Amino acid sequence: MMSVSFLIKKNNALTDGNIPDRKVLANKLVNVLYKNYEEKGVEFTVTIPDLLRSLNLAVDSGNNRQKIKETIKLLQYPIELRNFNYKGDKISWISAPFLSRASMKVENSTIIHFKLDDMLIEALKQKEQYTIIDLNISNKFKTKYGIVIWEMYLRYKNQKRDDEQWTYQSFTLDELNRKFATKHKYTSKMLEGINRGLKEIKKITDKDITVHYIKQEKKFYFYWQREVKLSNHLKDLRTFINYIRKNFIKKLLYEFIKDDKPVCYCVSEKGKIYDKYQYEDFTKDEAMAIWQMLYEKAKRGELEISK
Repeated sequence: MMSVSFLIKKNNALTDGNIPDRKVLANKLVNVLYKNYEEKGVEFTVTIPDLLRSLNLAVDSGNNRQKIKETIKLLQYPIELRNFNYKGDKISWISAPFLSRASMKVENSTIIHFKLDDMLIEALKQKEQYTIIDLNISNKFKTKYGIVIWEMYLRYKNQKRDDEQWTYQSFTLDELNRKFATKHKYTSKMLEGINRGLKEIKKITDKDITVHYIKQEKKFYFYWQREVKLSNHLKDLRTFINYIRKNFIKKLLYEFIKDDKPVCYCVSEKGKIYDKYQYEDFTKDEAMAIWQMLYEKAKRGELEISK
């Protein structure tokens, strides 16, 4: 189930960045902290229970709390960026950690105070290249191969190539070792991990991605089918919801029969999904599931929502 607030615009410097150890939890934590940065700025606090919930981890587990502390240390690994402006100065190079500091006070050990590096964040803001990531999808991954390849796919999914229908992205063995924080010497071992990740991606997202190693080039090629270009209001769920709320107040969106009774989804003046025939009341989670279903139908051309 998807929540609009769980969509992030992750800067490509972070999407491409190489996290030491490349544990899957470290990747997820970067995404959750980036979401908090988008909403609150470079300094913010998060309770440990909220952080665990954001990562789909059990709140009452002491082991999970320890994992969070260990993972935080991994995020204090430097990212390098070049050529940007900072407070009137022209910076040619920076090497700084995404996470500058994390601390807890004695009087309340359930709250973590985070501080991101403000110069690095300013550099990221000036490098306006982003990848849209849905945390509720990325949090489902259990292998580092799955989550890293998935974000690579999101980064390059509509890359233009000679073929209009298919696209690809290639990496050397050394480049993939850095991405996955592995030390594979043989292509066969790397392919074993990659194929586990591709199976996980298929299971979670139903997206087909294939990989081939081209011996002459000494490169791994990832192939997938490009997405058909969607209308602006269909580029993501957030945009779709805003579009519907603006243009289709109290208009029929989708009608069907459930348990021998008609159901008709509409949007109220307050922007909430409701059933015109009032046979159903929706919780927040149910409403988000309906929005997701409508969005998927709209992308397949099964809803008449053009103005």
